[in-house]
Amino acid sequence: MTERLFIEFNAIIDYIRVMRGALRSFFKLKNISAAQVFDAELALSEAVVNVIKHTYRFDASQIVQLTVLWEEEDRRCTFLLEDSGKTVCPDTILSRDLDDLKDHGLGVYIIKSMMDEVIYSPRDNGCGNRLTMKKHFRGAEDDRTG
Repeated sequence: MTERLFIEFNAIIDYIRVMRGALRSFFKLKNISAAQVFDAELALSEAVVNVIKHTYRFDASQIVQLTVLWEEEDRRCTFLLEDSGKTVCPDTILSRDLDDLKDHGLGVYIIKSMMDEVIYSPRDNGCGNRLTMKKHFRGAEDDRTG
């Protein structure tokens, strides 16, 4: 059975904290270690910041949608982050060269580092963007043993 968590919120940076709290509570129920939860929260936070900053240009009237799909059998989670902004060509979304360090612009690199799979695509309805991220979670007992 696939379990679902759906979070929808205005494109307000402060609401990322609320999203993170919901994710933390959800993963606590699944016995996921704090370190693994942190990785997922960080990637999702970076992704939402990118939507708010680059797609919505801080327009708080816009909506961010996050769907979390949990597969207990293989402890795999799929995160679908969707916006209704101007569709972006996935080929234009690139990680920054780490030799070109600045105080910003590492979001895509962080997202790809924290997740097992990352796919940028247009939404099914053709209006907006979808970021699909997949992550396999070890059990908390696996974290203690390495």
